[in-house]
Amino acid sequence: MAKYKAAPHYVISGGIEFTAFGTYETEDADKIALLNSLAPLWITRVDKPEEPAQVDEVEAEDKPVKAPAKPRKANATSSAK
Repeated sequence: MAKYKAAPHYVISGGIEFTAFGTYETEDADKIALLNSLAPLWITRVDKPEEPAQVDEVEAEDKPVKAPAKPRKANATSSAK
């Protein structure tokens, strides 16, 4: 499901018409692709697209593991009184 916002009663060729509140929802992949191509110039997608996070395993293995930082103690010669 994809949710979009535009001007009230905004119409796009192909049968896409926004409501009086300027909203439109669809599950049709072709319509989602068309609407995404028009965003953000003419319309706004108000939901976040569900895309799985992709991590490059080779890149993750090459990075060195960093030790956690130790907490720092306050300086005894502080000028704040």
